[in-house]
Amino acid sequence: MDFKNLYKSLPEGGYTHGYIPRPVAVVCVKENPFTVAHHTPVNKDPFIYAISVDKNNYSYKLMLESEDFTINFLPFDFLKEVDTIGKTHGNEVNKWQLTGLSYHKSQTVSSVLIPNSLIIYECVKLNHIEFEDHCLFFGKVVMKHYIKGKLKPGKVRYLLFHGKNYYSTNKKPKKI
Repeated sequence: MDFKNLYKSLPEGGYTHGYIPRPVAVVCVKENPFTVAHHTPVNKDPFIYAISVDKNNYSYKLMLESEDFTINFLPFDFLKEVDTIGKTHGNEVNKWQLTGLSYHKSQTVSSVLIPNSLIIYECVKLNHIEFEDHCLFFGKVVMKHYIKGKLKPGKVRYLLFHGKNYYSTNKKPKKI
């Protein structure tokens, strides 16, 4: 194998989008929704979830002020709404009116949730770590909601983000 002809190598910095699609989540802090593609569970018991937020965004300010947030996983059918949420700023427009989505009061936290979601995590903010341009927020998941019978592989199309306005979905999964 000729490594140099097969791969393009990049030095440190200059983050590259698009090579690994990531599920998109809509985070709600207070009544403000915003999208995140960089998020992950980081602990099993207690269940702790981390989201990465751009420090230039209005949502970052709200996350610092808030004690909680929700993480909402919408299906691929809501691509246009999720994309609109990601491209607008809550201090400039009402994202709920702009997208036609609705929100609902959460059961255990003060931030709202999106009832069209496949999965919803209600989170109490634990702490955060500041990086140069993003901040990683950690939340303890205190309540989980999911649509009954809809999350089996092949029954739902998840929304995946490649970066730079490219989205896709999962195809029929293969069990081995």
